[in-house]
Amino acid sequence: LASDTKGPHPYQSLRWSEKELQVFGAEVDMRVKAGDSITLYCDCVIPLGSLIVWLRNCSHEHQPSLLIDSSKIFKEKFPRFSFVLNSSRNSYDLHITNVSVSDEGMYYCAKREKKISKDVNGIINDQFEYEYGNKTTRLSVLGEKTFSLLFMLICFVLTNPFLLFSLYF
Repeated sequence: LASDTKGPHPYQSLRWSEKELQVFGAEVDMRVKAGDSITLYCDCVIPLGSLIVWLRNCSHEHQPSLLIDSSKIFKEKFPRFSFVLNSSRNSYDLHITNVSVSDEGMYYCAKREKKISKDVNGIINDQFEYEYGNKTTRLSVLGEKTFSLLFMLICFVLTNPFLLFSLYF
């Protein structure tokens, strides 16, 4: 995979042979409460020999980008994430249980195929090629941030008795 860092996330555009592919299409804004369970829908269709992967890019710098594939799901590296077969589209949607602020970000699915090629020296190489769907979902978690700010303010006031005293009188 040769990723190009143009655009808002590192997987947005890829070098695929000699041409460059970019993600275009609809953006869905999904806002949920912390603790909810949600399903993100994939618009990729998978032919035989391909796999669906889900990618997440975050709007904040402290959360890394994430690539979720079926092997990571089955190895329970992401216990709150699961793939749900969507037989009408021959695809896999992403189900997330107990959503938290750490799940926020831009999600999109892609079809991944392993390609084998031989270079000019006769060396056989393999690499993944990605073809993205037309839909991205921006996931935002409501309520938890407000609660966190209020909790931090209360902790600050309680740990600074002089501030509490001056606020009271």
